[in-house]
Amino acid sequence: MTEERYASRRPEVGSVEWNHILRVLLESLGMQTSAKFRLYDPFEDCAVIGVVERVDPYDRTFTVDGERFNLADITEASAEYKV
Repeated sequence: MTEERYASRRPEVGSVEWNHILRVLLESLGMQTSAKFRLYDPFEDCAVIGVVERVDPYDRTFTVDGERFNLADITEASAEYKV
């Protein structure tokens, strides 16, 4: 029996949440701190954890560990502080 997979809908990100995402993104880039970004994917739960190396405002992408991701795919962000 085959398992059917249904695509999830892209969640809406409000302006307050988007401002928080940008703050975490720029803090990680500027202060070289680790951050966690939850990314939209229609079929699976995706997250990127690491230090943001680059933000490209023209392509609307960001780079973590040499991999580029679309800014529009970010649904949540949190700073990863070490204790």
